[in-house]
Amino acid sequence: MKKLNGKIILVDDDKYEKELLKDALKNKNWDVDLEYFMNPILALEYFKTTKDEIFLIISDMDMPEMTGMQLKRALDNDVLLRHNTIPFIFASTSSSKGEIKTAYVYRVQGYFEKPVTTEEQANMIDIIIKYWIVCKHPNESETEETSNNILNA
Repeated sequence: MKKLNGKIILVDDDKYEKELLKDALKNKNWDVDLEYFMNPILALEYFKTTKDEIFLIISDMDMPEMTGMQLKRALDNDVLLRHNTIPFIFASTSSSKGEIKTAYVYRVQGYFEKPVTTEEQANMIDIIIKYWIVCKHPNESETEETSNNILNA
């Protein structure tokens, strides 16, 4: 198993998405803590209070009470959370050109259509994780050697 530093946070109102993501991570041998929120408002509270290292946020776009876009805006409007430079991506069944354009206006780091099969999901999450492992960012805590070790495991 390839150990990932930091948690992946999944914000999605469909419970089965958590199991799909867990299966996809297992399929690609990723050992990562997964935190799941059905409610974006609870996720936002978690982000404001946690001391946990977060590797990546994956959010659905369409959810009741607060949309994924509203969650992204709330994170960006919080100075401390914005400073954490946590990658934020959308994985949604909705992929209209307008939503995608709006997502990128709010500096989302990726917009993906939800895969149909577990295998497609596994391949997608594997690519996303590998990308963010090697991507440089201001609050980087890993060394390049550690990144290479994870990618070559």
